[in-house]
Amino acid sequence: MIFDDLVPYFLAILGLLALWVFHEMQVRAGRIHAVDFWDRSGIRMFIHITPKDGHICPVCLEANGKAFLPIVAAKKKFTPLHGACTNPSGCRCLLIGLYGGWPEARRLLQQLKANSTAKGIQLSEKELDELLGGQWAQGVSGTMDRISVHMLEAMRNEGSNQEIALQRYRFVTDNAKSDRDLAFVLPAYLRLADLLERAGHQGEALQVVDRFLKTYGEKTSAPHAPTDQQRTLMSLRKTRLMTAQKKPAAQRIA
Repeated sequence: MIFDDLVPYFLAILGLLALWVFHEMQVRAGRIHAVDFWDRSGIRMFIHITPKDGHICPVCLEANGKAFLPIVAAKKKFTPLHGACTNPSGCRCLLIGLYGGWPEARRLLQQLKANSTAKGIQLSEKELDELLGGQWAQGVSGTMDRISVHMLEAMRNEGSNQEIALQRYRFVTDNAKSDRDLAFVLPAYLRLADLLERAGHQGEALQVVDRFLKTYGEKTSAPHAPTDQQRTLMSLRKTRLMTAQKKPAAQRIA
């Protein structure tokens, strides 16, 4: 009678053992990564990034490309900066989360875990390029990190290749849907409008501003909503862009 009662438990243990053996076979065959089996969601590391343009402040530049574990970034007094941002328009830095399922990202994650007592790892320009140049579009990261990688690439290219930056920002505003990705829509709008205006594309910049004001029309304290300062900034930009567009028309009439 006792043996009969224990049979279901033995079968359950055998089932778990068979599942574990199958999983190990898949890992060794290269079909899946061990970490993918146990952790298919969430953010496993953060990258601190700031727009690489002529307006970057020394404090933000010093921390640009620094990587952190979530346990570090979640601390109450956490800040990636070693001082106050000196940008007169306000700090434009972002902390971008990654699952990091591709080889270069997994190596970085291993380094972060091996140095878990440290506050983070500073990536060089070359290391950051290698990270973003990896095969992130394959596997889990192709879905989970697509918006995050586009945001990183956009901010990295502002000073060197504005067309790539504009393309990446547009992708973020058009495709961010999940709660995790929606946090990047607001900064993408702000950076996109700023880049277009500085490049002299007043008409397109005005369209972005109008779309922003329509998206965030009503004042709200909901997550990812713009601050009053950001609303005012975009309203002033709209006035400035409309004035700039009227000047050529007035000159043609004259």
